[in-house]
This record gives sequence, structure tokens and C-alpha cells, in this order.
Amino acid sequence: MCRLSLILFAIIFFAAQPAAAQTYEFFVEHEHTLRSCRGKLVITPEKIEYQTEHKDHARVWRYDELQQIKVESPKKLELVTYEDQKWRMGLDRVFKFKLLEGEITAEISALLLERATRPLVTSVAPAHDDAPTFETPVKHLHRFGGCIGTLRIYPDHVVYESKDMPSDSRYWRYGEIQNFSQSERFRFELVTFEDKFGGLKAYNFQLREALPATAYDYVWARVYPSKLRRNERLAKPGNLPALLSKRPGTEQ
Repeated sequence: MCRLSLILFAIIFFAAQPAAAQTYEFFVEHEHTLRSCRGKLVITPEKIEYQTEHKDHARVWRYDELQQIKVESPKKLELVTYEDQKWRMGLDRVFKFKLLEGEITAEISALLLERATRPLVTSVAPAHDDAPTFETPVKHLHRFGGCIGTLRIYPDHVVYESKDMPSDSRYWRYGEIQNFSQSERFRFELVTFEDKFGGLKAYNFQLREALPATAYDYVWARVYPSKLRRNERLAKPGNLPALLSKRPGTEQ
């Protein structure tokens, strides 16, 4: 009987481990306009919680209560809520956290990607072992200047990685890209669902090496799958002639 009890305890203990492993706690600083406060940020599959002695700032959010989760860097997390700021004419309240210990890892990014009900903005890509279908060095053009990095195109997502400016790196699933265009041969342009003052954020890449023509159609087929009339054969590399006959033309 004692042995059976030990076996049952072991089964329950190890079965509980994965759930416990998906609870992440960080000592953080909550950035304010004038002053900041400190507390603990807790991330679980069910919610994100900020615990602090400053009760007016303590919050618990379910994922459907967040308009946008933005992993600016392994040390910075931004949450856009549906909470109005009356003193700012009803603008949605943004909570900015700086991690004072630990960092946002690929594992945490994957959890947020799975649980977020709106497109996730992250500079920390979830781990993946598959090789990209297309890859090229690029310059991401900013309003002034830009940063150097690598653009990688996968069957289910696109990654921009910049060692020059890591906070500029991004991971997008195709459903998180609103628009895609090729205004000229050495350009690659994406409009994402990332909120920016004045509208959605566009990423304009200057190619340092030309991509094959099929790369653009490969991405186009995944960003606009409904325009392919559910013909999965057309969404594969090497189907350029068929795609050109289906799509309405390059977007400007």
C-alpha cells in the first residue's frame, strides 16, 4: 500500500511539472511618465499579472483583455490594454515593464504567441529548427537611417533578425501581416498589425542581394490565401506562372 502511494505521488508530481514550468516570474520596474514603481510580473498560460505594493497600479489581465503584447527586447515588455486614460482624452492605457532580473526567452515568447488573442509583436523569436525557404541580407529602413540584418522566409512565418539592433528584430506569422508588396526589385515591404502612433507599422527592407522571383509569390500566396481560391498547389515554390495568372498584380 505504501509503495502504491509513492507511485501515485510520483505520477501526480511529474504530471504537474509542465504546468508549473509555464509560470514565469520577474522582478520588474513599471515605467510611469514621471515616476516608476517596482513589483513582480507573473506570466502564465491563463493570464499576465503585475503585483505591486502600489495598489492603484496592480493588475491582472486575461489574454483577451490585452490589445497588444509587445516584447521590445529580452528585458522590456509592453502591454496595450483596453483601459481608458481619461486625462489623455480616452487613449488606451499602456503598461511598460523593464525586467530587473531574468529575461524574456524564446520559450516565453512561444507561450505568448500561443495564448495572445491578437497578433504578438516580438523581437525574441520562438525556437525553431527548420531551415528557411529563402534568406537574404537586408537593411531595414527607418525614418532616418536604418539597421543591418537578415530576412528569413519560412513556410509559416517570416523572421527579421538584426544583430546590429536586436530590439528591431521581429517574428511574424503570415496571419500577423496585413499587407505585402514589392515596389521594386530590391525592396521587400510588409505592413504588420503592430500598433504605431498614427496607424499600423510598416517594415521597408532594402535587399542587399536579390531574392528569386518565386520568393515574392511564395510570400504573397501566404499573406493572401483567400485570393488563391483555396488551391494549395499554387502556394508552393516554383509555381510562378500559375500565381501570376491568379494575382491582381504587384501592390504599390
